[in-house]
Amino acid sequence: MSLRKLTFGLLVLFLFGSFQFVNAQGQVLGRYFKDEQRAKLVLGQPFLAGTRVGDKTHLSEKQAIEMALANNLEINIERQTVIGGRWRVNQLEGFYDPRTTMALNWDRQKTPAASVLEGGTSVTNVLTSVSTGYAQTWSTGTTLEANFAGVRNRTTNFFSSLVPAINTQVDVTFRQALLRGFGRASQEYLIEISRRNVDISEQEFRRRASELILQVQDRYWELEHALGDVQVREKSLQLAQTVLAQNRERFAVGSAARLQVVESESEAALRQEELIRSRYSYRLVQDQLIRLITNYEDPRQFAGDVVPADPASIPNLPVDSFEELQRAAIASRPETQQAELQIAAERINLDQTRDRLRPNLELVAGYQQFGLGGTLINRDFSRGFLNPPVIGIVPGGLGDALDQMFTGGYYGYMLGLTLQLPVFNREARAENAQAQIAVDQAQLRNQAARQTIGLEIREALTQIEMNRARLEAVSTAVRAAEERLVAEQARFDAGMATTRELIEAQRDLLQAQTVRLRAQIDLIKNYALLDRATGRTFERQNIRLVDALAINVK
Repeated sequence: MSLRKLTFGLLVLFLFGSFQFVNAQGQVLGRYFKDEQRAKLVLGQPFLAGTRVGDKTHLSEKQAIEMALANNLEINIERQTVIGGRWRVNQLEGFYDPRTTMALNWDRQKTPAASVLEGGTSVTNVLTSVSTGYAQTWSTGTTLEANFAGVRNRTTNFFSSLVPAINTQVDVTFRQALLRGFGRASQEYLIEISRRNVDISEQEFRRRASELILQVQDRYWELEHALGDVQVREKSLQLAQTVLAQNRERFAVGSAARLQVVESESEAALRQEELIRSRYSYRLVQDQLIRLITNYEDPRQFAGDVVPADPASIPNLPVDSFEELQRAAIASRPETQQAELQIAAERINLDQTRDRLRPNLELVAGYQQFGLGGTLINRDFSRGFLNPPVIGIVPGGLGDALDQMFTGGYYGYMLGLTLQLPVFNREARAENAQAQIAVDQAQLRNQAARQTIGLEIREALTQIEMNRARLEAVSTAVRAAEERLVAEQARFDAGMATTRELIEAQRDLLQAQTVRLRAQIDLIKNYALLDRATGRTFERQNIRLVDALAINVK
């Protein structure tokens, strides 16, 4: 196959491809005039879970976490960040999209003639031009351009033999980077870094979601503590009111002094005040939990009170050693995943700076074909050059120009090398040095993250050990306080104990019960803290990252 026939075939394919492209664009022309149909978050009424009983909503820890992942505004902002990052990758990949251009121009000029050689006392030119082009870049550093241009020139210049004159031209240009960007265009580095950034943002979402789950667990069990504390205070108040009633009866029959009644009244009032503060604390913690698990502007929009449905049961001791927990955390913690991804991104950037150190050597090759057509006007110049008469007209037009162009009788070749060689190259060298420093910093941040993880695991294990020992000790104290209260109550009923001694026994039991409840709740929260420290929060809650990211996305 000859080069001319090959060029003609390429031109036909190009024109056919351009037609198909324009046709496809016409079918989806709306994309140029309206917003992109994107995946977006849809937040309406908050997702509510739990069991409603009267004016109370009984909520399990898992249900509270599900509500938080669906309704919490801050976690939905992080979810949007991931979606935006994915569109950033799409934006950068658009660099390789084909580009087409089409232009139509019309120009009319009438100019005075300064010389007889200009072909008349004045010359009028009407120039019409049409051009279309196609260009595309590939990740290998290759660029291909194909262009077609047609120009129709109608003139009053009687020296012109073709009126109108139609010029056509088609050219194909090939460019290839040979040093900088050879085999991998600079855009590829940006796309790869952007993909790493999407992965980093997903891990950041997982980290923020794990922190949110930990906050929900903390407030949930604090609500359990607050509710338990209210119950203890109510029981304590009932005991104080019972003692007060007994002392009033005894005072009425003369078997107790007025001072004992006053002491009972003072203690009952004090416990009433403690109950009021305990109920307020319960409401305050409840508002904090509602803020985490809903998108209400006012927590009191939540109908009724939240009551924890899960019992405050003590989990089993962790059976894994510190080393095993540390290895699991390094493998699954979002922070270590982010650090590793950041190292990979910085290394990609380092590769890009190494590429920029090289001189820019570009190979350029091109091929052109030309055509000329139009109505040929023959004039008789034997009687002079001023307004020579027309002696013959040979019809012609666009078909002649295209036929001449396609036959390849008039053509041109182009081959060249372009070299850009920075003399000192200080900018590229500085970028390369900075990229090396960034890689070192990313590696140090990875080590720092691992160090922090180890400390967090140690702290969680230490707190679990401490609160287990604390719970065992205070459980013994509660049993002793209960036995003492029974004994003091019997002595008080027999008239052998004073009101103060009975009140002190009640207070000791109240204090011991409060401390035991605090130790139980702290121990449960310590296990949640250990899950977060080891990166097992999602696993414990049976949550998959892909499912969590898809919540509310339509």
